[in-house]
Amino acid sequence: MRLHRGWTIVSTGLLAVILLATLTPVPGTPVTANFWCIACGELGALDVTANIVMFVPLGLALGLATGRRWPSVLACVAVTLAIELLQVRVVVGRDASVSDLLANSLGGWIGVELALRHRPVIRPSAPAAAWLAGAAAAMFAAVCALTSFGLEPAAIPRSLWIQWAPPRPSYEPFTGRVLAFDVDGIDLPLGFPPASSGLDRLLAGPQWQATTTISTEHLEPRRSVIARIAEEYTVLVSVEQAGLDVVCRQKTRSSDFRFRSPKVTVRDGLAAGDETVSVMKLACARRHAWLVAGADGREARLRLSPALGWYLMSPFDLTITTTEAWVGLLWLLGLSFPAGYWAGFVRGHDAGGRRRVWLVTTTIGVASLAGLSLVPGLTETSTANALEWTAAVTGVLLGVVVGRAVARRSGASAQAMEDDAARRDHLLA
Repeated sequence: MRLHRGWTIVSTGLLAVILLATLTPVPGTPVTANFWCIACGELGALDVTANIVMFVPLGLALGLATGRRWPSVLACVAVTLAIELLQVRVVVGRDASVSDLLANSLGGWIGVELALRHRPVIRPSAPAAAWLAGAAAAMFAAVCALTSFGLEPAAIPRSLWIQWAPPRPSYEPFTGRVLAFDVDGIDLPLGFPPASSGLDRLLAGPQWQATTTISTEHLEPRRSVIARIAEEYTVLVSVEQAGLDVVCRQKTRSSDFRFRSPKVTVRDGLAAGDETVSVMKLACARRHAWLVAGADGREARLRLSPALGWYLMSPFDLTITTTEAWVGLLWLLGLSFPAGYWAGFVRGHDAGGRRRVWLVTTTIGVASLAGLSLVPGLTETSTANALEWTAAVTGVLLGVVVGRAVARRSGASAQAMEDDAARRDHLLA
């Protein structure tokens, strides 16, 4: 089996990155206790997705390096099997499961198939490009629509309880004191709220505000839970401390499918300007298309738009600030790029070609309108703003430019091959 030197080097580099990411010891106890569990924990589906995506580049590089399917797939399976065995016996704080083994193997297989079948995808014919562009546009609309659906409030169970400064694994005890906790004026003492309070209807609605009154005497900067509304398996609303930051989390429909829910943070919200003030009011609110955190009059707001899809699928628990907001624009640009790329291969020199161009252009326009405006409006989340529309349109136009450049280069290469064949035939004649 002959190996392509460049892709062999890339494969080695990707393997080193994967080993570093999966075999680095982590303090604390593993999250998954059952090796046979599939999609375990609050973020089980996110973990499976991340494990699949992590091994796709390795499978792609191995497939391009070897040019063969099963040796490359078996190499990916061997790598993930070795990682899982080391996580069970050697690496501290890591959890191993059959879910990781299957997801990593599937990701490697997908990468290998992409490597062996990349030519019809990278340089498709005009009819095939029209179908690919339409499928990519539909995928863009589906991802944006699912993001908007995932940002709606989660279904509220009947059994709720209120927790003040509760203990939680990987969190430290809250060193301040919780004095009061309410939602829209409904007092929430420790324990179970009365069924007549209407708390379930409030949290399922598009607008509510939870207010927590705390004493900051002896408060230490640490990662703690201040107050939360929970049910048996997960947290619906949580007011937390992260150092001196105030964090507001709400469970959305994305968590029902075991992906991440949004949060918003007031930077240094617990750093009181007046040292004599020891009582503060913290807010955690949903205001239609916004998630809001507050601390004594200071507010931080997160707009719940289709650009947050990357965050719901992020393997890292990030705080979205102005800097990270640009990731949402890049996310939309990347999502719309494939539709534009394949549209660049659709030519309109004849009647059939012009019809394909019109259909592809219409499909991309309708998909963008549905994903960025229509579905967010129906789900009471935020429609895309001007910057997000600009990012999506830029992705399509950039894809068209790149697609046409590749198409021209492919056409020139094909013409050169035809000319060489003609010259050879002439010489032989």
